[in-house]
Amino acid sequence: MSVRIAAEAVGAAVLVALLAGPLEAQERGIEGLPGEAVLEVEEEHTTAVLGEASPHWLYVLDPVFPHLIASKVYVVDGDSRRILGMLNTGYVPNMALSADGGAIYVAETYWSRGTRGERVDVITYYDGRTLEPVGETVLPRGRFLVVPKKPNLALTTDGRYLLSFNMDPATTVSVVDVRELRYVTDIEVPGCSLVFPTGPRSFSMLCPDGSFVDVAFEPDGRATVRDQEPFFDSEADPVFEHGVVSTADGRAFFVTYEGKVYEARPEDGRMRVVGEWSLLGRADRAESWRPGGWQLLAYHAPTDRLFVLVHRGGRWTHKQAGEEVWVFDANARRRIARIPLEHHAITLSVSQDEAPLLFALSEEASVTVIDATTYEVRGVVEGIGDSPFLTYVIGE
Repeated sequence: MSVRIAAEAVGAAVLVALLAGPLEAQERGIEGLPGEAVLEVEEEHTTAVLGEASPHWLYVLDPVFPHLIASKVYVVDGDSRRILGMLNTGYVPNMALSADGGAIYVAETYWSRGTRGERVDVITYYDGRTLEPVGETVLPRGRFLVVPKKPNLALTTDGRYLLSFNMDPATTVSVVDVRELRYVTDIEVPGCSLVFPTGPRSFSMLCPDGSFVDVAFEPDGRATVRDQEPFFDSEADPVFEHGVVSTADGRAFFVTYEGKVYEARPEDGRMRVVGEWSLLGRADRAESWRPGGWQLLAYHAPTDRLFVLVHRGGRWTHKQAGEEVWVFDANARRRIARIPLEHHAITLSVSQDEAPLLFALSEEASVTVIDATTYEVRGVVEGIGDSPFLTYVIGE
């Protein structure tokens, strides 16, 4: 027993000696240490800040299909064709931009244990200069979890309210006041989907019978819903969900799988269909040209140019990437240019300035940058994330 006590005493003495060394060094400070033992530590961390957002910046949403809980948004400069920055988001996000690019709104989903646990759905507010989160609003009824679509999340025409589509299984639209950073209400619109803003406190949705339904709401959340008559045959020739609505000049375009264009006007809180025409002539149909892709339309309001992705294929090939971009004069309703694409594209965006750039996003994570006036290719940006799906520009 005495041997064991002696051993414990020796162990304790060694431990005290080991601890005493660092404590004495701390009391002496770094002056008592040799130079090679002193490591300079940077305690302050700085964040690079982007300049004022440019009309030629492209925001690329990448849901990162190989690992969906860690999606991303990239900011690409169309002039220099460089990636300027990146922000991390949650599970299959949707996003919207403020009118000046100063704020990025992202609808995201998280679980408390990464891929399991308690679920929370939020609108996160990101600073457009630092790309850092600056606040969030919880969506108590959740949001629709599906491959990102632009009409899943949109700002009203004055930028005050954010509209987030949901299906749980009832179809609803969550209204968030982005000025006051608060959830307002959920508006139930049975059976109709997606959001197309028509005014400061109104939006329209697409319904299974081929019609729009128009919704108006008050700041306190009270809403009125008005039905419309069908304008397309949802069985024989449905429209692509990704229509394009221009706040700048109050025009909207919806294209069908067979190439018919329905033009609409967001007026008095309603989406009014004002005409129809075809993208395709007889020769085009004989060669099996048809529209296709994901966000297959882009519209340049200052010149009334409509850009459409097209490919050669049979019926129900509406998700096939575009071999060409066709450019249409929306006033004359005629094609004025064809742009062949080396990298077949699924998504289009066009900047809204007087010297516009057209961006064509491919399935291989590249963006082709095209002069939208001369239709000459400026260059290609390669390696943008893993599986980018949507693109955004300021003021579209």
